[in-house]
Amino acid sequence: MKLTIDNNALAGTLSLPIDGISHEAQAIIQGYADGYQCNRDFITASVFTAVSATIGKRICSDDGRYKNYFPFFICLVAPSGSNKTTPMREILRPLINRNASNYESFQEAMKKYNAEVKAGNENADIPKFKQLVISDSTPESRVKALSENSNVLLVSDEIATMLYNMNRYNKSGEVPQLISIWSVDDIIINRKSETALLIKEPCLSIIGGTQPDVLTDTFGSDYFMSSGFNQRWMFVYPDDIPPAMYSESKVSKEISDSWSEYINGLLDFDFASSGIGTFYIMDEAKQLYIDYYNKLQLKKTGVCGYMASVYAKLQIIVQRWAGIVHILGNNPGMSRILPEEMEYSIRCMDYFERCAEKVYMKLAEGKKHQDARQLTKEQLIAMCYNSCEPKSKQAFADAIGVSRQLVSRAANKYPMLRCCGCGDPLSIDNQEDTQESSAT
Repeated sequence: MKLTIDNNALAGTLSLPIDGISHEAQAIIQGYADGYQCNRDFITASVFTAVSATIGKRICSDDGRYKNYFPFFICLVAPSGSNKTTPMREILRPLINRNASNYESFQEAMKKYNAEVKAGNENADIPKFKQLVISDSTPESRVKALSENSNVLLVSDEIATMLYNMNRYNKSGEVPQLISIWSVDDIIINRKSETALLIKEPCLSIIGGTQPDVLTDTFGSDYFMSSGFNQRWMFVYPDDIPPAMYSESKVSKEISDSWSEYINGLLDFDFASSGIGTFYIMDEAKQLYIDYYNKLQLKKTGVCGYMASVYAKLQIIVQRWAGIVHILGNNPGMSRILPEEMEYSIRCMDYFERCAEKVYMKLAEGKKHQDARQLTKEQLIAMCYNSCEPKSKQAFADAIGVSRQLVSRAANKYPMLRCCGCGDPLSIDNQEDTQESSAT
């Protein structure tokens, strides 16, 4: 099977395709997009996120080398007033409602528990809140929810609020923790005066929105751009954002009821008993994946470090996306990903790749203006030093007429600051710096 040519891409428009999922799923997406008069891409991404959060770790994919769960970090990008937040929340409504119902059950269970304890039953089991959705973005709330639940969805109407000052000086460890969570890697939480907490394979999806004008303030820090944090996000950044005009249109009850029934059905379905726990990527679907993987490997050689990291994450995300495509497809009971599902997922990755490019260009342009206004002498030295390849710090210092100590201090203080705002820190003079530090 050959990769299908994306006619939208050829036409220069940026649109997330929906033709690779079932007609029923397409009708739901289009029904919500029409009802809210919003860009369809926001609905599509929200639907995939909702299904991902509903499935959690009950299903994984297996390509013969690695298994993959299906969490996503998704950011909807559009100007304020573009009608992206309300439609997103309405797609998530079945999960939000089930979350509220679970909390009511938890409160009732706590009343019974407290009554038993009061009656002298010290062996009563402490109830736990089966939490599906969180909105508090503090590390403590995430850790608590993930330690008590197999999977959680974090909904943040404004991603900027969630990320504001997060790890601003790379001290809190919050970004490395989120990076590990995205990879579904075990995390260990060391608490003061408490025993360490190990969370095995935490499964967290995040969805929220932001405006193009605040992208630089939200995602533009050197650390976010160079640590791989940004590259794990799937940006939904359409070209066409028409103004949200007044309209009497609304989502039909048939559509909303159908969607709610679908999500609740997935929540209640016993995948373990049905024998459907793994979707295998093999044969023709595997070959399509291999071709796409190799295509991205070749593209890495001609781009900056930022976009090379984007390509590396797309090689993982495409498998996660294909898993949700299979669930939303016409053959959810099958235990293998179909070739047409992988082909469609690859076309969707082309969309997310272009959105990542748009975001990167926005961040790079914003940093140029920001750096021009705010760079100190040390920052200017670090930027120039990190953007070229001097033979040594001494040679660079002699060339610009400053001391070697100043160059060393600036380069160590701002290792990721460079003219283009991307790429990996240089390792020039590392041995020399180590000797210098030891001597000090």
